Amino acid sequence: MDSSILYKGEKLELCEDFIDVGYMAENIEVSDKQGEQKEIRRSHPDRSMTLLISFPDASEDFIDEILKIDELLSHIQVPLHCYMIFDKRYEEQTLLKNRLKKFEVVLDTEDEFGSMYGTELVSGTLAGKLTKSLFLISKDGAVFYLDMPSDLEKPLDLERLRVELNKAYTSYTGVGCHG
Repeated sequence: MDSSILYKGEKLELCEDFIDVGYMAENIEVSDKQGEQKEIRRSHPDRSMTLLISFPDASEDFIDEILKIDELLSHIQVPLHCYMIFDKRYEEQTLLKNRLKKFEVVLDTEDEFGSMYGTELVSGTLAGKLTKSLFLISKDGAVFYLDMPSDLEKPLDLERLRVELNKAYTSYTGVGCHG
C-alpha cells in the first residue's frame, strides 16, 4: 500500500504501519459522543461483521460522501456493526451523529485506529487527522476488504463494498480451515 495520499494537490504522508486484507483485525479503544471509552472488537458473539470507516472530517468536502455511504448501509440486511471514526480532536460528532442512520460516530482518542490500521496522516495540512478509509472485518475478525483511496477527492468504491459485503457474509462457514 502506498504511504502517501493526495489532497487538493498536496502530498500527505501516512504513518508507517498498516493492516492489510487477510490479517487479523485489531481491537481498538475509542470514545463515543459522550466521551465514554468503548472497545470496538474485531469479532462479535452474534457473528456479525464490522465496518470501520474514517474521514479527516465531515466538512463540505466529505459530508455528501458520508451521507451516501450511510444511506447505502441503512438498507443492508446482514448483521453489521458500523463505526465512523474521526481523530481525537474532532468536535462535531454530535451534529454528525444526528444525521446518520447506521453509523456510530466515535473518536480515536487513544490513537489506536490511526496507528494500528495505518490511517493516521502524519504530514501536511491534515497532519494528526485520519485519512479516508474503509475496513470490512469478517465474522471471524479478519480484514476482508479494504479501500483507502490515494486521492482524498476520489470517493470510496461503494459498488465494490456491496459486492464484498455479500461475499464476506456468504463465504464464512464458521468451521475454520480444518473443518
